[in-house]
Amino acid sequence: MLLNSLLRMISVIVVLLVVGVGWSKIGTARLKKKGIEESKARSEASVQAKKYSIIAAFLYMVAMVSVAGLFM
Repeated sequence: MLLNSLLRMISVIVVLLVVGVGWSKIGTARLKKKGIEESKARSEASVQAKKYSIIAAFLYMVAMVSVAGLFM
């Protein structure tokens, strides 16, 4: 039981990190392409990355609970 909880926690952390880092890089590139200076683009992309990583983690957890509910 503890192992399942630990694996779920690790998978949520991985989702947070992947979406956060990915969106940060994509967002910075998009904002720099629009002509925003680099430091401001990084800070704005960081805020967006945090927001989208939390949303992705929430959706991931909801999906995992739904899938687990199918097998119970």
